[in-house]
Amino acid sequence: MTSWNVAATAGLILFLALPAPAQDMVELQDGRIVSGPKMTRTGDGITVHYRNGEILIPKDMVRIASVTGSEGGGQESLSDEDKAQLEKGLVRLKGRWVKAAVRDRTLKRIRDKSRKKIEEAMKRRHWRNRYKLRTRNFAFEYTINPEKAKEYADLMEVYFKVFTKEWKIRPPSGTKKLKVCFYHDPEYYHQVSGAPRGVIGYFRFVAPKELNFYYERLDERMTIDVMFHETNHYLTHLINPKFLYPSWVNESLAEYYGASHWDPKKKKMSVGHIQEGRLTVIQDAISNDNWQMLEPLIELEKSAFNATHYAWGWSFVHFLLQNKKYAKGFKRFYIALAKDKSIKRKTWNFDMVTAEPSEQIKALKKHLKLKSLDALEKAWHEYIKGLKATSHRGWTRGGALYLSRGMPLKARRFFETAIKMGNKNPITYYNLGRACLQKRDYPAAEEAFRNAIAIDPLNGVFYVRLARCRESQTDEKDEEVRRLKRLALEIDPHNDEVIRMLGFDDILKEAFAKPPKKGGS
Repeated sequence: MTSWNVAATAGLILFLALPAPAQDMVELQDGRIVSGPKMTRTGDGITVHYRNGEILIPKDMVRIASVTGSEGGGQESLSDEDKAQLEKGLVRLKGRWVKAAVRDRTLKRIRDKSRKKIEEAMKRRHWRNRYKLRTRNFAFEYTINPEKAKEYADLMEVYFKVFTKEWKIRPPSGTKKLKVCFYHDPEYYHQVSGAPRGVIGYFRFVAPKELNFYYERLDERMTIDVMFHETNHYLTHLINPKFLYPSWVNESLAEYYGASHWDPKKKKMSVGHIQEGRLTVIQDAISNDNWQMLEPLIELEKSAFNATHYAWGWSFVHFLLQNKKYAKGFKRFYIALAKDKSIKRKTWNFDMVTAEPSEQIKALKKHLKLKSLDALEKAWHEYIKGLKATSHRGWTRGGALYLSRGMPLKARRFFETAIKMGNKNPITYYNLGRACLQKRDYPAAEEAFRNAIAIDPLNGVFYVRLARCRESQTDEKDEEVRRLKRLALEIDPHNDEVIRMLGFDDILKEAFAKPPKKGGS
């Protein structure tokens, strides 16, 4: 029986109230913890009674709960047999009639067990109390849910085995277990790892070597993409730790593997899938007749390699590895760059070396058995024309791209298409609302924000944006607007974005106002 089912069974007790615990607490499936307000179990989940409104946490969002109160029928909904049992002083527990004392002891054990699990999870959120797990090739240190960490550890061990076998890589002698740091959210990741904003994961390739990731609760697929991408840097680093691969091929191969799919039940991965977000970038460029030429891509300096080049580079590697004519030659080329002594190299930073673009082009033509790259470039461009996004992910990423570029109409069309294709991510609805808001379609924006809230009712940003939407249509003193803002701060008080969005709003001033001194005016 899962943690939810144990707790939910306890919530079926309808007739005798128990003494309330010190504090109701809930840990969500994504690792968030809610505590403080009074909570009540219902048939649909758990209702949190905030001062500024009641929020229903759907049952499928709950991992562990320590909640006393419950709602449900009274004696009028009972059969005559049930009423007879009640008259004997019995109560229901797990479908059976038992003495109240038995019920109380059972529920107390369940509550205490749930509370201990949640308190342990809260304690482990501090890096000094982090969990640790050692596997064959990695040493994990993490603040995420241990069950999720075990799944990711399995992923990385399978990845290590699959990739090193496929690419015939043997780690250098003396290779130690790589340290892998995994954080429970982006804020804590940036705070502890020191990674700058915009860096969503990284492999440190100089001592002390380590991988750093965070869990993105609203888009776990992104978390897995980043894991596959950054771990690929480590796996190719093992070919020759003293060689720095050029960005055009290093990042592009990592993006190719970043699109891998992972089956946690079968513990298997599959490769060669479409990076739909990258494909959207390419299609946008093609629509403006901006084609990337191959040799200029290879000649780019590391500092000049941007998001658009990531997309084109991914498509080139995808083209090569999906082509029986070129796949083996490309793998030989990749290994040769780091190990073939006939390739001239130059000194890079630290004690590492790299190869000049001219040497890279020369080696690529050699291993693909080409006299020039012209025909290869043409074939690559033709291949791109045939690629298509097969799921809502590409439409979602495309919508985000157009929204960031100030193109709300196009963004709205992309988000709506993604939703029709089955996207249920609250951020997609949230961004759809933003696109509608930019074109002053307030009813559509409000509907989108409410849909986002329905999926994730504990994200304060959604409530602030809904309040702003209503504020655009009503007086700034509108009480519902003020209630939504207060509720946002109440449910998500540590969210920097909520505070930033409210700025110098009166609601924020109220929240941070010092209470009057006793006896003062």
